[in-house]
Amino acid sequence: MTTSPQLPSVVRFGAYEADLLSGELRKSGIRLKIQDRPFQILAILLEQPGLVVTREQLQKRLWPEDTFVDFEHGLNTAINKLRDALSDEADNPRFIETLPKRGYRFIAPVSASVAPRAHLHSVSSSNAPTPFPPPATSSANSSDISSPASFAIAAKRRLSTSLAASAMILLCAAVLVTWFFFSHYRGVAESSEIRIAPLNGLPREGDASFSPDGNQVAFVWAGEKGKYAHIYVSQIGATDSPRQLTSTGEGAWEFAPVWSPDGRYIAFFRFDEKEKALAIYVTAALGGSERRLYSVKSHRKVDALDWSTDGKYLAFPDAASPSDASQIFLLSLDTLEVHPVTSPPAGILGDSSPAFSPDGKSFAFVRDTLDVREIYVLPLSGGSAAQIAPVQITFDHADIQGIAWTPESDKLIFSSSRRGTRSLWSISPTGGTPQRLPIAGAGWAVRPALSRKGNRLTYTSVNYSASIWRASLTSDHKISLPLERFISSTGLEEGPQYSPDGKHIVFQSTRTGYYEIWRADADGSNPVQLTHFSKNLTGTPRWSPDSRRISFDTRPAGHSHVFVINAEGGQPRQVTQGDSENGVASWSTDGKWLYFASNRTGSWQVWKITPEGNSLTQITQQGGFAALPSLDGKFLYYAKGRDVPGLWRVPVDGGPLDGREEMKLLDGPPVGGWGYYAVTSDGIYYPEISGPGKPGVYFYSFATQTNSLAMPVENEQPDNGAPAVGISPDGRNLLICLQDQPLVYIMLVDNFRP
Repeated sequence: MTTSPQLPSVVRFGAYEADLLSGELRKSGIRLKIQDRPFQILAILLEQPGLVVTREQLQKRLWPEDTFVDFEHGLNTAINKLRDALSDEADNPRFIETLPKRGYRFIAPVSASVAPRAHLHSVSSSNAPTPFPPPATSSANSSDISSPASFAIAAKRRLSTSLAASAMILLCAAVLVTWFFFSHYRGVAESSEIRIAPLNGLPREGDASFSPDGNQVAFVWAGEKGKYAHIYVSQIGATDSPRQLTSTGEGAWEFAPVWSPDGRYIAFFRFDEKEKALAIYVTAALGGSERRLYSVKSHRKVDALDWSTDGKYLAFPDAASPSDASQIFLLSLDTLEVHPVTSPPAGILGDSSPAFSPDGKSFAFVRDTLDVREIYVLPLSGGSAAQIAPVQITFDHADIQGIAWTPESDKLIFSSSRRGTRSLWSISPTGGTPQRLPIAGAGWAVRPALSRKGNRLTYTSVNYSASIWRASLTSDHKISLPLERFISSTGLEEGPQYSPDGKHIVFQSTRTGYYEIWRADADGSNPVQLTHFSKNLTGTPRWSPDSRRISFDTRPAGHSHVFVINAEGGQPRQVTQGDSENGVASWSTDGKWLYFASNRTGSWQVWKITPEGNSLTQITQQGGFAALPSLDGKFLYYAKGRDVPGLWRVPVDGGPLDGREEMKLLDGPPVGGWGYYAVTSDGIYYPEISGPGKPGVYFYSFATQTNSLAMPVENEQPDNGAPAVGISPDGRNLLICLQDQPLVYIMLVDNFRP
């Protein structure tokens, strides 16, 4: 007896599964209520996960020409109902991404399985569209998305015309459905489906690296409650606990492990907290003694190591000093000699994330200007960089967090915020349009790694948010506890600043997926979005003295610039011009100037310019960043750079050109805390995390020139890298930005196909 082939009909994604034969949607095994039209749209999107389904294609499939309905309203309503059923959000999608004026794309990872065999005539007469075909390798717009489901739907629509005609249509549909699934799913049914699951399920693990055979993963973990992270090795599929490879104990932590090509060794970075020293070490993959290979001079942008395919070199970032741009260097494992591979231009943060291609012909890295990173590729000759300029292959002005080559060296997998939330993308090493990987979740996907065979991928999943908290200030400059959570969302809420009239608060937020400027009432109510750039890194809002305008910085194209917008909203106006980086502006006390940071001379300095964009004048001569004026208008307080701790002071006119009037005021804020301070009439609030005293927020008194602890920091984690402190005009309240406890763990994608 011949049996019909079993058809894959159940599609799983996250906690959901869609039975495309019965038209049922279930979550964790519980059936959900969903109407036919939203389910039909879901089935169509699942036909080609990761690819765009245009609105016109949906109209052709579900709203034929002879159907007299308001298509736009009907589609929007159906999409909203589908999102409600999936608990999905248009602004921060986990499953269905909207491409404005184009269509929709299913972005979550999916897997298909075979339901119990049903009679073919039941498939033909079902209201639900048929299951999806395997993802196409061509572009989203290269072909139509019609499938045998159309025949089944058409058969039902014409059933009343003629019994004989209906029977013929149903028979044809059954034959076509059988042929379609047998031909399209024969290979899928025989192959293993993609599986996505936590590697170990350990909190705060990251920096995964595959062994050459792809069966082991080296990674970083701080233990259940530990402060210091060490290198561990996990056997994929084993039930044993991960094996700790390094054991330096307290006072040091390791990161960025990488296997040697022969699988015998693992190299990694180690930072000694007591000595403030960073170095490259190597140890046997099975454990044993460790050998220090090289002492890293600068801690700037040191994020990854990579081993050349011939095993002769280690690539790593370093810089001559914290004020210099980082470069990629090659360390010879034979001679321990070091020579640079890249030469970044002056005035940028530099190069990081080195990655050798598996064929040994190319070398990729990430170049950072001002929180904007792009991927560059450099040809190699005999293991060394060729004497030609690297080629830039991404132009997204986004944040890139990790890159990895595919085994054939024909693609780069990378983490990018090019669409807001950090997710995984692929691109040709020669450039082109990046393609989003159909792997998504509720958090960020960063630090991708691929096994040598390419069938396994790992990434670090980060669920990260930051909130603005409010506290009362006492007359002796103490911060009253407990703190009150003031402004929060599932994203990052940063840069809070009270308006000088005390009526409003301005802040930067990623609640819509991108950084934008928002304004709220002084009690945190009535938030209003002021900017709508839908680009990366719009932030650092500051009020004008009359509370009528707000300055901020953003990237209209390739470089950051200072803008001014009316406090009630409207069209922003660009203030600075040129091909340099400009940002982190603040107003003079009389409102006639904007003080801002710029690298137009090759290094970060503080400049001033009128709000109309005139009379550009350099203030600092020996480095400057993130300046704030004293309330009496006599001095400027500023950091030296993004990665330099401390706070300095200079007269508002800069003083003599030799910098004699520049004075270092504080050792804090720490590295990365350039915006984490607030100036009042009698002192400065700032954080001190690693000084001799207790970690916390301190107050520096202008009158006594002494520091006092305003608030101890226990479990609270300051949100470095963005303005994070605001004081109300009456001095009674403080706004402070703190990180919420992040959820960080490694995800393993098995049976991955690049």
